[in-house]
This record gives sequence, C-alpha cells and structure tokens, in this order.
Amino acid sequence: MTAKQTIESGKAILGIEFGSTRIKAVLIDEENKPIAQGSHTWENQLVDGLWTYSTEAIWYGLQDCYAQLRKNVLEQYKSRPLLPLELVP
Repeated sequence: MTAKQTIESGKAILGIEFGSTRIKAVLIDEENKPIAQGSHTWENQLVDGLWTYSTEAIWYGLQDCYAQLRKNVLEQYKSRPLLPLELVP
C-alpha cells in the first residue's frame, strides 16, 4: 500500500509530542515508517517559579502543528482526508 493509500484509507497513525521547544506531529504507516509531519515552535514561561505553558499556548500550538501536518499531506500526496482539528472527536 502506498503512503497516499494508507492516508486515504484511514490506516495512517497519528503521533503527537509536546516537547520543550516544539510540538511535533507525525503520521506513520502500518510498518511504522513516517509518511508526513508537522510542527510548531513554542517557548515555556516561568510562572510562580515553575516552567510551564498556558492553556491557550497549548491549544494554539496543537492546532498549528496539526495544520502544518495537513498542509504537508496535501503538498506531498495531493490528498485531504485528514479532518480539521476542530472536527476530531
């Protein structure tokens, strides 16, 4: 199965990592090979002596990261099977 077929059949697996400097999203195929990716750069803030991220930064970063992943899928595979983040249950 090609990467495009994997995506369009809904068999691609989405992984998301909230790292200290970037949020990263990757789609992998059934053999664990990366087929698309997206990311968002962010910075933590020192609040009350703790390094943290605001809820707004988390949601914005996740949405931007996922949007970059969708853009990558469209550019590489000319495919739009991925749902907008607000529609993902």
